[in-house]
Amino acid sequence: MRKLVVAVVVVVVVAGAVLVGDHATIRWTERRVASRIEQRFPGSHATVTISSSLYLARLAVSGTVQELHAHVTDVTDGSWHFDTVDVSAHSLEVNRSALLHGQTRLNSLSSATITATLSVTEALRAAGYGAGADPGGLADGMKANVQAGAGVVHIEVGPVAFTLPYNSLVPCVGSGRVSGGEIILTCTTRTIPAALQ
Repeated sequence: MRKLVVAVVVVVVVAGAVLVGDHATIRWTERRVASRIEQRFPGSHATVTISSSLYLARLAVSGTVQELHAHVTDVTDGSWHFDTVDVSAHSLEVNRSALLHGQTRLNSLSSATITATLSVTEALRAAGYGAGADPGGLADGMKANVQAGAGVVHIEVGPVAFTLPYNSLVPCVGSGRVSGGEIILTCTTRTIPAALQ
């Protein structure tokens, strides 16, 4: 009976250690990715969440992570300011040899949905309207006409038209709409946003 109790205690201690190690490794990776984003976009604040059951085991066996979500606020890139950028990436393949050297690098992902919001005021500034301008016609729910170009996207929402360069966090724009004083731009891609690398 005593051997059985000792065996159960050992199993519980080992399982607990694995779970603690799993949790600590997830938090370490989240902090590394958030820090990388904040370095690329000074003044921004990034919160990264990884959802992956048995994280260490999954990394060891297949080198994959189920989901990564990055929520970034106050993203300024050149003359552009996004209020928020959200990246939800699914089925990521992690470079395990880089991880062994204390680095977090992604090899691939199955898909990523990117949602970027910028204020109507920011869009008006980009379109050449002066401070306090109200061109009218920008109602909630209004859809944007989006035309992708080489390294840029041209966006028209009602009477407002502007060209937005892609960046390492927003590498694509597929659609846009107006909601609550914001222009919400979204896309789905199979390319890893460079800011996550």
